[in-house]
Amino acid sequence: MSQTHQLVVTYVPGQTLATWSLDGVQHEDGDQFQVQPGDKVSFQFDGPSDIAECVLICGQMASRCHGSSPFTEGNRVNLKANSTVTVGKSLGVWGFTVSFSTHNGDGTSSFYYLPDPEMQVGTMLPDCE
Repeated sequence: MSQTHQLVVTYVPGQTLATWSLDGVQHEDGDQFQVQPGDKVSFQFDGPSDIAECVLICGQMASRCHGSSPFTEGNRVNLKANSTVTVGKSLGVWGFTVSFSTHNGDGTSSFYYLPDPEMQVGTMLPDCE
């Protein structure tokens, strides 16, 4: 049975790097979480301004893992248009980054970056360690 995981991206004015939590548990940059094929990951943004633009880019963490993305939506996902992504059938460990901008109240924009969550799809494969 598939599950929806809630990934919250928290950003603070004046700090370019955002932080993240998954299903209520705070994580550090480079931390890994596990999902199964068919699961969904829903992105929420927690900060003082409205999101203007937002893109997720992902890649393989091991050269023997196959495919360009663990998500059925592809390698570059517009999270502003689609904040929930579906985990596909590509097993292995994947890294991703989220870059986004916000509308500030004074008519300017701010830019933020979530550097390196890692996601393991399924169980660890010997070829992808």
